[in-house]
Amino acid sequence: MKETPLTQVHRVHKAKLVDFAGWLMPIQYTGVLDEYHAVRQGAGLFDVSHMGRINVAGDQAEAFLQWVSTNDVAQLAVGQAQYSMICQKAGGILDDIFIYKTGQAEFLVCVNASNRMKIFEWFQKYQQEKFPQAVICDQSEELAQLAIQGPSSQALLKNVIGSAIDRLKPRQCLTIENNRFSGLLSRTGYTGEIGYEWYLPAGEAQSAWEQLLKAGEGDQVKPAGLGARDLLRLDVGYLLYGNDMDEQTTPLEAGVEWVVAWNKGPFQGQPALQQQKEQGVTRKLVGFEMMERGVPRHEMAILLDGETVGKVTSGNFSPVLQKGIGLGSLPPGLCQEGTVVEIDIRGKHVPAKVVTLPFYKRQKT
Repeated sequence: MKETPLTQVHRVHKAKLVDFAGWLMPIQYTGVLDEYHAVRQGAGLFDVSHMGRINVAGDQAEAFLQWVSTNDVAQLAVGQAQYSMICQKAGGILDDIFIYKTGQAEFLVCVNASNRMKIFEWFQKYQQEKFPQAVICDQSEELAQLAIQGPSSQALLKNVIGSAIDRLKPRQCLTIENNRFSGLLSRTGYTGEIGYEWYLPAGEAQSAWEQLLKAGEGDQVKPAGLGARDLLRLDVGYLLYGNDMDEQTTPLEAGVEWVVAWNKGPFQGQPALQQQKEQGVTRKLVGFEMMERGVPRHEMAILLDGETVGKVTSGNFSPVLQKGIGLGSLPPGLCQEGTVVEIDIRGKHVPAKVVTLPFYKRQKT
């Protein structure tokens, strides 16, 4: 298995390490629930260096990303970021990504760990065929990636990096320039709390990790693993590639049509997606809450009057809501809020109702 620049640090902190997409990654340290509550109440520090990081630069960088992704890259100013999708010609999702505009003709694209090589090769193919003046560079190994998430994350980072982070608004990024650390800091994350993601040179990762933990000792700051990260993202209805979407799922079917910029001009998959929009989808991803005790899990059947009508794509027990929650794919006629269905939990049909996402909303401060 591949290791991140922080693997030895995780061993020192007694993390339970597991295979995740071919990487040796911490699933937990002190416990999934303990780390989950640290993020909701203080701050959690995640190593997400297994993610892919691809730099796109040059005169055709923006044109390339406009064509290869679904959102409108032209709307980004330097220092802004957006969530987007990369689709096949038939409209299926190859990956969900974040695009950061780091310069007038330069972008950083964050992709899922399991899709890193697939997307890099996809980028190379269309760069060579259509956009020869775009320069594609995989920076995944030279950069590490930390996620600092939770109500205390801003104060924590300010202690380590400085007051420059105070001017960051959601989905904005800035270049770090101080005597100790460098890289790109963005106000993004996958937990539903205020949070940041830090793309920094691999050689600085261990020092940054230790400095962040030291600075946050009095603010409930803890290292957190992938177990807590999955619980946190489900609370807010964020999608997980491979569970809630894949190459057989379009953005419309995944319930994220808002990442498709219909009027920006041609892009890969546009004709197929436009046709689906006009004809209507046959299934759509929705959120549901259990009405009785029970924990839904991936691949469990969703039933109506005893007949299977869909399946659970993600499910778990939400510690903050104290109930089972999940995402599932259903026919459009069953996607209205309040619709009651049943989840087949080991042979027992437990009622659940369709709800509007997110399940959990962060308290404004």
